[in-house]
Amino acid sequence: MITKFTISRRHAGDTWDVSQLVNNVKWVTDLNFAAGTLTFDLLFDSSFYPQDGDVVEFQWDEQKIFYGYIFKVSFKENKKFSITAYDKTRYLKNEDSLVWPISTISDRFDTVCKMAEISHKVVNGSSYKLPAEVADSKTYFDMLKSSIDKTQKATNQMYYIFANYDVVELRKAPYNELNIIVGDQSLLTGFSFEKSIEDAANSVRIIKKNQAESQQTSSTAVSTDTESSGDDPDNTSFSYTDSSASNVQDWGKLQTVENAKDKANDAQMKERADELLKEKNRETYTLSLTCLGDVSLIAGNSVNINISDLSKAGFWINNTAIMKATHNFGSAYTCDLEMKVNEPWLENSSST
Repeated sequence: MITKFTISRRHAGDTWDVSQLVNNVKWVTDLNFAAGTLTFDLLFDSSFYPQDGDVVEFQWDEQKIFYGYIFKVSFKENKKFSITAYDKTRYLKNEDSLVWPISTISDRFDTVCKMAEISHKVVNGSSYKLPAEVADSKTYFDMLKSSIDKTQKATNQMYYIFANYDVVELRKAPYNELNIIVGDQSLLTGFSFEKSIEDAANSVRIIKKNQAESQQTSSTAVSTDTESSGDDPDNTSFSYTDSSASNVQDWGKLQTVENAKDKANDAQMKERADELLKEKNRETYTLSLTCLGDVSLIAGNSVNINISDLSKAGFWINNTAIMKATHNFGSAYTCDLEMKVNEPWLENSSST
């Protein structure tokens, strides 16, 4: 049950207890660099009205769930406010231009949180040194995503950003490997499983554009549209390096291309083609669960899965992480969970 739900003016000090006035409370956490969101309906009370920027605090069964700020208020003929509030990670959508020196993801997280003026903490740091780079007119989220992706690629360890009530934290995933079982006779009320090659590629081509002097050309790749490319077809050719997988015979040819880095030689182009093929040549598996509510079922934690029908269909999933969690608070407290079952940091996951 709701044990605290208040709305406060940010600096005026006025606070209203609205725990008896709210319903349709929904809390969403998402690892995809999206701010934690709390949406709710609020019955009209003539003693006050909510304003953009107001502080919202929400606790459920004495546990701190959400601390954030109102960003959107609507009011309709049913005399209800519909309100959207975001946690402090919303301020990581601020844009900036920075020159990063050689530094770790921990250093960069600390820097952008200070610039966004939000309370923060490095819970799990990384010693991996990222190369110097320029971030021009990027959001802090985009800067952190780039740094986290590069750190994961180099260390095989994923990091993510999470608002732990009023403190934004840098965490390692999975943060908490829960002992909770979601499955038959254990919380689960419904599920769907999907495997897909929509975004897969089993053929990779690394392309280098040559001007005038090159005689190595790809007849399938030469542009004949000077307006779209801006290049003269008489003086332009492409050299390329390919890498392909044996499952072309099973999936058909699914090709992706990438431009070679400046001055890359043939060996470097081949190395990049093989690297990109390894990254792209994979099925993706997504498991969606609906279950009874538990406040520990949040993005970044992992849970045990025990679904007999899924196993009977040929898919064995033992433990996997929560990528997105939607909590629906009310007389029937439920959760909608989106799981990603083949991420490299989930060492205990398996699927066929």
